[in-house]
Amino acid sequence: MPLEQLWLFTTITLVLSASPGPVMLACMIDAGRYGFTKSLYTMLGASAGNLVLMLLSALGLGLLVEQAEWIFHTIKWIGAAYLVYLGIQLALAPPLNVDVEARQIRSSHLFGKAFIVAVTNPKGLIYFGALFPQFIDIHRSMPPQFALLTVIFLAMDFVWMSIYALGGRGIMRWLKSPEHQRWFNWISGGALILAGAALAFTKL
Repeated sequence: MPLEQLWLFTTITLVLSASPGPVMLACMIDAGRYGFTKSLYTMLGASAGNLVLMLLSALGLGLLVEQAEWIFHTIKWIGAAYLVYLGIQLALAPPLNVDVEARQIRSSHLFGKAFIVAVTNPKGLIYFGALFPQFIDIHRSMPPQFALLTVIFLAMDFVWMSIYALGGRGIMRWLKSPEHQRWFNWISGGALILAGAALAFTKL
């Protein structure tokens, strides 16, 4: 791939990954509640979900979703419902001992939750299906090109997830107050519910 194309793809990915979507929100919330180290499992789960979407796009399912509207809407509503569920669960969560909870929360739970949030976002499938082909030379071997784009995207996305998580970690001391936790849970839960509603009304 020519250097200028590689630079363009990296720039586009860096800008698009910065948007505060459901995954970035999950990283910030988990880091705020359980600490930055625990939120790494959230980031890994989201990255695994994005990797699945990229592999599906490579198989042509991105184009299929664009053409078959019912598939798009099925994935969309599942993802939207899950985000609303997480939001309600968080908004109703009682105050917790931040230090104790950070030790007790299962890493697999954070990984799985983030994986579902990422993999049920149909916009990601369409995004990968639309963007990646623009930087693939069909006259050259495609797997190495696709692998390079995948690595770049995952790296850029991980950088932004880390930035959001660091922002969340900054409020951990503030969250040691039960009253502050209730405010944080209400606001964060409301944000997840709004993200779910926004996803539900996403159009092709």
